Amino acid sequence: MKPFSISSIVSIILGTLFFALTWIDKDYYFEPILFVGAIFLLIGGIFSFIAISKKEKGSLKFISVASFFIIIFLVTWFEPFQIIRIMTWLKIIT
Repeated sequence: MKPFSISSIVSIILGTLFFALTWIDKDYYFEPILFVGAIFLLIGGIFSFIAISKKEKGSLKFISVASFFIIIFLVTWFEPFQIIRIMTWLKIIT
C-alpha cells in the first residue's frame, strides 16, 4: 500500500479547497482559512517527498508533487498578496 502518496494527494486537495474558499466570496474574507489551506498544501508536499524517498509504487506521488508546485505558482501569480498574508500569520504564530 502507498499511504504517503494517498495522504499527499488528500492534503493537496484539502489545501486547494481551502484556497478556493477564500476566492469564492471576496466580501467575507477569513484569513485563518487561507492559512489552513497553506498548511495543508505544505503537508501534502512533504508527504509526496517522503513517498518519493521511500520509493512507493505508482505515479500518484509525482502527480501530487507537481500539483503542489503548480498550485503554489498559480496562487503567487494571480494573488500575490495571499502569500504576504500567509507570512503575516506565520509571524504572528511565532
